Amino acid sequence: MKIAYVLDDLDAAGGIQAVTRAKAAALAAVPGNEVVLVAANDARRTAADLPPGVRVVTLGVNYYEDDWKGFLYVMKGILIRRRRHAEALRKTLGELEPDIVISVGQSEKFMIPRISRGRPWKTVREYHYSGTYRKDYARLQGGMRARVMAAVSDFYEFALRQGSYDATVVLTRQDMETNWKGRKGVHVIPNPCIRRTERAASLDRPRAVAVGRLVPVKGFDLLIRAWEKVAAVHPGWKLEIWGDGPEKEPLENLVREKGLERQVFLRGATPDVQEKLLQSSMLVFSSLFEGFGMVLVEAMACGVPCVAFECPCGPRDLIEPEKDGLLVPLRDTDRLAEAVIRMIEHPELRRAMGAAARKKAGLYGLDAIAHSWMDLFHALKNSENTNLS
Repeated sequence: MKIAYVLDDLDAAGGIQAVTRAKAAALAAVPGNEVVLVAANDARRTAADLPPGVRVVTLGVNYYEDDWKGFLYVMKGILIRRRRHAEALRKTLGELEPDIVISVGQSEKFMIPRISRGRPWKTVREYHYSGTYRKDYARLQGGMRARVMAAVSDFYEFALRQGSYDATVVLTRQDMETNWKGRKGVHVIPNPCIRRTERAASLDRPRAVAVGRLVPVKGFDLLIRAWEKVAAVHPGWKLEIWGDGPEKEPLENLVREKGLERQVFLRGATPDVQEKLLQSSMLVFSSLFEGFGMVLVEAMACGVPCVAFECPCGPRDLIEPEKDGLLVPLRDTDRLAEAVIRMIEHPELRRAMGAAARKKAGLYGLDAIAHSWMDLFHALKNSENTNLS
């Protein structure tokens, strides 16, 4: 089966790129498969590192290369390059003649349905975020303008474009049941756990970690406020927040305001999240909303139990409360602190939950996720109808 993934950029360090590269390698390992990554921009680094069975085709569009020159160049990128992209993509897909074409939801997402009319291949749209992410961000930003823009964008993408792909794949059951209810052809396939290790955390260090960009959606301000209550009972326990971003200074000020300089540490970005997880005894997840929450799966794979806000979407799908982690109501810093304190004071609970989490992480291994994708691809190929239910 020939599978074509279409996206803007492969060399970027983002999560979409990392997941796409990993899935491409896993699918290419299936006998009889050929995987082609069709990138709008140059992808020299990625092309050099991919395994046999994965090919890269670049379209030479190179979005963003002139954006730094000013607003007119940004508009040029949107208007002129978008047209060039569509023309190059139409030609390339026609030459490749794939069985399956997958959009990861970037610039190509509205091109593929038009290009695919009358073509023999089946089309799949991936959503790497929840169905309400625009509205969630608009609420977080505040203001009528953000809410109106979110509503208009959602209407254009969901109302006008509904049914334009043969199948739609979302990351969580919660997202499908809440935001895609009643729509045909929607399937749940979670992201794979890319970082897999034979090691497991010892869970005996007085250390908790949180991981993510220092931006409001990650809720690190709420986590610091919760840790004030934890530190009052267990001052020897440390919280390390790994990540960088525009909220660094306000968060540092909050740490000082709460007198937590010896308990809470903003460590900056790290290239080795897995090692930080292995050196911890729990992950604390304070996001206000997510598309999936990949760091939860990464922690589980390391045998690290998670304490999380039950935010949409991700934690409810991934964590079974009282078995492999703890969930608390969104934004409830008192309950978050209580859950962390419970983990601290009951090491046997930590170990039991860590072991259960590590076992569950196997469900998100690359081979298991590739198998789910192959089931969908075969069903699409064998179906004469679009919007496979």
